[in-house]
Amino acid sequence: MYHERINRVTNRNITLSLVANPSHLEAVDPVVQGKTKAEQFYRGDAQGKKVMSILVHGDAAFAGQGVVYETFHLSDLPSYTTNGTVHVVVNNQVCYRRRGHNEMDEPMFTQPLMYKQIHRQVPVLKKYADKLIAEGTVTLQEFEEEIAKYDRICEEAYGRSKDKKILHIKHWLDSPWPGFFNVDGEPKSMTCPATGISEDVLTHIGSVASSVPLEDFKIHTGLSRILRGRADMTKNQMVDWALAEYMAFGSLLKEGIHVRLSGQDVERGTFSHRHHVLHDQEVDRRTCVPMNHLWPDQAPYTVCNSSLSEYGVLGFELGYAMASPNALVLWEAQFGDFHNTAQCIIDQFISTGQAKWVRHNGIVLLLPHGMEGMGPEHSSARPERFLQMSNDDSDAYPVFTADFEVSQLYDCNWIVVNCSTPANYFHVLRRQILLPFRKPLIIFTPKSLLRHPEAKSNFDQMVSGTSFQRVIPEDGAAARAPEQVRRLIFCTGKVYYDLVKERNSQGLEQQVAITRLEQISPFPFDLIKQEAEKYPGVELAWCQEEHKNMGYYDYISPRFMTILGRARPIWYVGRDPAAAPATGNRNTHLVSLKKFLDTAFNLQAFEGKTF
Repeated sequence: MYHERINRVTNRNITLSLVANPSHLEAVDPVVQGKTKAEQFYRGDAQGKKVMSILVHGDAAFAGQGVVYETFHLSDLPSYTTNGTVHVVVNNQVCYRRRGHNEMDEPMFTQPLMYKQIHRQVPVLKKYADKLIAEGTVTLQEFEEEIAKYDRICEEAYGRSKDKKILHIKHWLDSPWPGFFNVDGEPKSMTCPATGISEDVLTHIGSVASSVPLEDFKIHTGLSRILRGRADMTKNQMVDWALAEYMAFGSLLKEGIHVRLSGQDVERGTFSHRHHVLHDQEVDRRTCVPMNHLWPDQAPYTVCNSSLSEYGVLGFELGYAMASPNALVLWEAQFGDFHNTAQCIIDQFISTGQAKWVRHNGIVLLLPHGMEGMGPEHSSARPERFLQMSNDDSDAYPVFTADFEVSQLYDCNWIVVNCSTPANYFHVLRRQILLPFRKPLIIFTPKSLLRHPEAKSNFDQMVSGTSFQRVIPEDGAAARAPEQVRRLIFCTGKVYYDLVKERNSQGLEQQVAITRLEQISPFPFDLIKQEAEKYPGVELAWCQEEHKNMGYYDYISPRFMTILGRARPIWYVGRDPAAAPATGNRNTHLVSLKKFLDTAFNLQAFEGKTF
């Protein structure tokens, strides 16, 4: 909740904001710090003179929970410090509980002697009342009236709580986001404008992205080559992954949207592709952020390397994203599987936050993902976990209304995407802000595709009037003659490029169509139905590079069955089930890749098999 009251000392209003927290001890600590930092940032409060945080701890949890220390580690980092926090640590060695852990508890089971002593204690209220009555400060009647008055206040409040008419959502928010929703707390529309931008804005951002806005600033020679590459792409009206991200961020800054990107090594990028902070090679600690030199009246861009923490930092960014709907707040894992040390924040706050606390949050998780023969540690962002926690119903045949795409997003608990093109990545980032509500966005981001010659997009796919494509249908020879197609393969992410390469080498462009699922959840039932109906009677297959018990198959399979009326099977093509997400042996990786690509284009592979 939040509450404004008068500060009697200064005679000015002070806002108290209580952040919702789960039962997981200390998990809310970094969330509070992130929210505090955001409130300071939007008020220009660099010294922490206008906004501060108070954290209340139990002594055992304060000592025992590691997130306490992850949060402390942020205290002196430039883009994370809140300039001090008041910590109240409750000393459970001095206090005592009359009824143990809760009202239903029986503490005599385990602490018999202590609780015999506690039961002999006169309750504090009675002890104090007896003292006041004995001193003549109050009479017995006054004391009883005061007790009755307080009981009455509680009973009346309890009675009112049963009247649902007074349950205003805004009373339960720690940040009310004035003006974003209508008076009932509902979105102002169920539409999302096109996410494309004008060609001249794309060109301008591209030219700044390939320049050094400060004079006499000596950059690394290797960086000069990267900037020249960006300039060439801009001239040719092309973008790679890094430049598409630059375009998305830069265009939002132009529209007054603050962008904050946080995580381990995000300024340069884990894969040395981003380079949003330039470093002078001759002057120590002299840096330049070209993104903040796009327009004179733009919103500020914050890009900040975090400490080596996931739990604490993701909690911090979640709290930061609470403060305003007019900010794109992104946390990037160094590798996708590192999110599992922040699982508490994902489970208790991100996937369930709106259902538990009517709390919208638009945080974006960037999780590098892909099977590239690099071993089990850095390969999988565990998409199956995010999909399992998605709340869309696999068995309910949807009603396709005019606003189906947006209302489906509104009903879901989060959005899960795996983009195969830089343009689609650009669009999904912009859509995150242009939607009339806020939902967490999980993006499985590429590694090798960052430099893949085919993984580039044209300005034509990003200009005004274009939008995010939930599904990218086959658009080659197979689409022009669907009656000649024998198999339709659905896939998502990087494996598309492996499939296209193999199809070309086998000369099967007319017999096999390949359609990409870009938004996995909520599932694009309408577009999948269209694609399946375009190729009636052909074999349908789902191809993934992940092992069968991981990835997307368990999620997409029942949804395909629902939309197809269980009339056609969707065959699995991919790696066999496994315990580890990837092999540690490069040769084994390549053998298993060849095996499932062979199956994908063997048009007799499923003959005689039952589904």
